[in-house]
Amino acid sequence: MGQTETTKFELDLYQALTEQFGDSITGQSLSCGQSSISVKSEAIFDLAQFLSENDKFGFELLSDICGVDWIDCPEKRFELIYNFFSIAHNCRLLIRTTLADRGDDLNPTIRSIQPIYSGADWLEREVYDMLGIEFEGHPDLRRIITPDGLEGWPHRKDFPLHYEEPQFSHNKDNPPEITK
Repeated sequence: MGQTETTKFELDLYQALTEQFGDSITGQSLSCGQSSISVKSEAIFDLAQFLSENDKFGFELLSDICGVDWIDCPEKRFELIYNFFSIAHNCRLLIRTTLADRGDDLNPTIRSIQPIYSGADWLEREVYDMLGIEFEGHPDLRRIITPDGLEGWPHRKDFPLHYEEPQFSHNKDNPPEITK
């Protein structure tokens, strides 16, 4: 059965983050037993450094970075979710941050946390490849999934949905019609 209440560890963590980052923290939530903290994008590097270096909390693992395109949301366009994990405390923490207000939708940027969490190298490259979010200071920001010549970002909601169906052995002699 999942956790439904905030633990003492999570309360202590939130208090420490609030003391350290104050107005940079814009919200906190608990959903389905998962703690989530929203922060301003300019604080993400310092917050990641705090989580990495603070032995009391021990968030030594960055397990994922996900991006979301909220194309129809009037307040924000892109959101990044950083998934940190403390092995010692068996605790996961989601850090959410909003990028690119509605005035600059096309070129969202944020500071790379790769110097702090080396595992962010490929995670940031994947987010860049799929959503076009640039990570300032990343040592090798380039596509890793899509072809180098691809124009656009496949996980953006405004990416055109025309494609060619792949041909497999069952349809090699009778390929499907191309959808445009």
